[in-house]
Amino acid sequence: MNEPNQNPNQDNLQSLEQQAIRYVAQDGITEFLAGILFFFIAMAVVHPHLAWVPALLLFPMRFAHNFFKNRFTYPRVGYVKLKSEDSRGFGRGVLTFLAAVLFIIAVALWIFGDITSWDQWMKWLPALMGGFCSGGFIYMAGKTGFLRHYFLVAWCIGWGIACSVMEIPDPYQAIQRWTLGLGLMCLLMGASIFINFLRTHPVRPVEVADEQV
Repeated sequence: MNEPNQNPNQDNLQSLEQQAIRYVAQDGITEFLAGILFFFIAMAVVHPHLAWVPALLLFPMRFAHNFFKNRFTYPRVGYVKLKSEDSRGFGRGVLTFLAAVLFIIAVALWIFGDITSWDQWMKWLPALMGGFCSGGFIYMAGKTGFLRHYFLVAWCIGWGIACSVMEIPDPYQAIQRWTLGLGLMCLLMGASIFINFLRTHPVRPVEVADEQV
């Protein structure tokens, strides 16, 4: 005999949560701002004295995200308050994922290369960065279910591997090429989705909104 479901509404709640996240994430703003940030990271890779710039941009990016949401998204689809993440569980998940990616790269070098060679680690650093960065897109894909986030996972990892196998003498240039490729993809994807969002979601006139209340 099957045990009774202790939380019969749990699946419905998770489905509603995903629908709410999809609703506010359909504008492409996050991808667009991520693309801009990746361009600054690419600049910092080859100019180490500018490494502080991407970190300093985190707060302005957060402000820009809220500004675009308040200015363009919420007037069109409404405002949704999402629950906060469990910081401890989220942190453990991130560390576990990063450790798993590092382990996979280490095993691959042990089997196919020289795990003790620093040059080998530098050569495959774009693939390692792609694996690390894909965690963010995997998280977004799990939250929204959007195909574009699964595509970014594949692009992040695939482009990282491609930049690792290319004959690029300077490993930092390989990392920069990976970062620029990922940033350009995010920028173009976010911009096209945002433009289409503005076209397909016009702001309702105030009198119409009042009549429906």
